[in-house]
Amino acid sequence: MSYKKIIERANDRLMAMAELTEDSYFNKIPKNKIGYFINESIKIGIETAQKFMGKYNSLEEFCEDKKVKIELDTDEYGFEMIKLRGKYNEEKETIIMYHNSIKRMEIAYNELGINFLNYDTIYKILLAHEVFHLIEVKEIGKTYEKLEDINIFKLGPLKKFYPIVKTSDIGANIFAKKFLNISYHPKVLNYLYIWGAGIIDKNKLIDYFDELDQKLNKSHLNSSLK
Repeated sequence: MSYKKIIERANDRLMAMAELTEDSYFNKIPKNKIGYFINESIKIGIETAQKFMGKYNSLEEFCEDKKVKIELDTDEYGFEMIKLRGKYNEEKETIIMYHNSIKRMEIAYNELGINFLNYDTIYKILLAHEVFHLIEVKEIGKTYEKLEDINIFKLGPLKKFYPIVKTSDIGANIFAKKFLNISYHPKVLNYLYIWGAGIIDKNKLIDYFDELDQKLNKSHLNSSLK
C-alpha cells in the first residue's frame, strides 16, 4: 500500500476517532455519544477557520495582531522525537516551534517519497494547530468546555464528571485543514512519520485504521463521510 492510500483512508472522522481514543476517558464515553463528540468538535474547528479566514491572510498575521510571538527552538533533544513539534505557551504569549522535530518529520516523509510535505508545509500545519489553541484561549473558549462532560465515576448518589479534552485537538486539526486549504487530514502526518521513520510497518498501520473503522461502525457513525 502506498502512502496515498493511507492519506485517502485517513478521512476526517477516522482521524477524529483516532484522536478521541487517545483521551484518558475514552472508555467512559457512551457509544451513542461518540458521534456527538466527533461531529461537534469538527463543527467548531470548521466554523473557527471560516471566521478567521475572513479576517486574516496568514497565521503569522493573526499572531501579530494578538501580540503572540512565534519562536523557533533548535535545542530540543533527539530522544523527544515527534513529541515536541509545536506548543502554545499561554503564560509567555508565545508559540514555540521545534525545528529538529520538523526536520525529522521531513526526512521520514522523504523516505516514503512524499515530496509535498516539505519543511515549510509541515511548519505551517503544526503552527495552525497551535494557533487554534491560541484562539481557544483568547477568543472562543476551550472546545471541550463547550461540550458535555461525561460521567466517569458513580457510587450510589456520588458521581464525577469530566470533559473530553482531546476534542480540542479534533477541532485544531480541522481548523488547520480548513484554514490552510489542504486536502488531507493533519493527523495523518503522525502516522506517516512513524511509518517513514521505521517505527511501525504499513501492515500495523492498516490494522490500526481497521480497528478505528470498527469503533466508528459500533458507534453508528459512518466513517466514509468526509
